[in-house]
Amino acid sequence: MQRNFPALAGAVTLLCLMAAPIQSAVVAAAEFRMQAQTETFFGTILRDGDNFVLSDSASKSKYRLDNPRMASGYEGVTVKVTGTIDTPSNLIHVEAIQPIV
Repeated sequence: MQRNFPALAGAVTLLCLMAAPIQSAVVAAAEFRMQAQTETFFGTILRDGDNFVLSDSASKSKYRLDNPRMASGYEGVTVKVTGTIDTPSNLIHVEAIQPIV
């Protein structure tokens, strides 16, 4: 029985070493899919209670903006918003806002 223990311990160690790269590759692939691409949105910033939304009249869509301090200076202004969108919550993570002249 004592002779088999080192062989068993070696086999378990080998399996763990082989599984680690596979697991990290799976995690890396999942993180890559979760990273959102920066997009550009056009519309008018409107107040919605304590929040601000970007109202896109062309697509008849409204997107909540995650940075009310940045958006407050553009209330009622037609703008270009750069950021990433969280589709399930229809929320734009704002990176930049620029007025359209």
